[in-house]
Amino acid sequence: MGRLGTPDTATPYLRLRTRIESLRDDRRFSFMFSDFMDDTLSDVIARILRIPVRGKPLTIFDLSGVPSEIADVVVALSCRIAFSFAVWSDVTLMPPVLFVCEEAQRYVPEDERLGFAAASRAVSRIATEGRKHGLSLALVTQRPSELSRHALSQCGTIFALRLGDNRDQRLITDALPDGARGLLASLSSLQTRDAVICGDGTRLPSRIRFDYLPAHLRPRSASAKFSEVWQTDVAGEDFREDAIRRWRNPETRPTARAQRFPAQ
Repeated sequence: MGRLGTPDTATPYLRLRTRIESLRDDRRFSFMFSDFMDDTLSDVIARILRIPVRGKPLTIFDLSGVPSEIADVVVALSCRIAFSFAVWSDVTLMPPVLFVCEEAQRYVPEDERLGFAAASRAVSRIATEGRKHGLSLALVTQRPSELSRHALSQCGTIFALRLGDNRDQRLITDALPDGARGLLASLSSLQTRDAVICGDGTRLPSRIRFDYLPAHLRPRSASAKFSEVWQTDVAGEDFREDAIRRWRNPETRPTARAQRFPAQ
């Protein structure tokens, strides 16, 4: 099977070798072949779980520029490492850890055929067994109807922001107690910073408003002001060339989040 000299039977293996070589030469996968993999497990856990904290309590995995095949593996492996470490550590010394999973429907989808099985199992295990070992899970999604019902059923507290889709509203309806169904009428008309909260985090289902966040700390989620921007030509050749350079060299791309939170 390893002989590639016979053209009739070697074609599948030649394709496989070509695929492996293309992955090895792809700069997006360079971190897999870098010296980072020489770190010991203790060093990796120190960076993921911030033990000791040393003034940096948060770890952010920016997977926006990572291929989807690798992003799923990173999520699965990170969850498995954290869970195993919590299981085998001294429960009296283990600090509480909260995993916040954005775009959660990507990793624990309702339709198991759409997700990466290893990531779904790892996240779901934290949802079902994590609290016994000091691990908590926060699932963040704009499409709750596409989130795994099994994982969602383990969430003790639900924050519902504005929801216009009927399927999403029905999902929240099932989570609210009978006496709080009147709050459902406001889900489609909630304003920015408003939310409906129910579950273990509050004594009674309530409508709340989050604290005001300064403009320089807000995420880049606001809609573009087309009527204003289109009246001027603000992007030139330098902007175009700089974007292409960052595209080809992802390691040189500064993230907006890293600029806002340099200590993390």
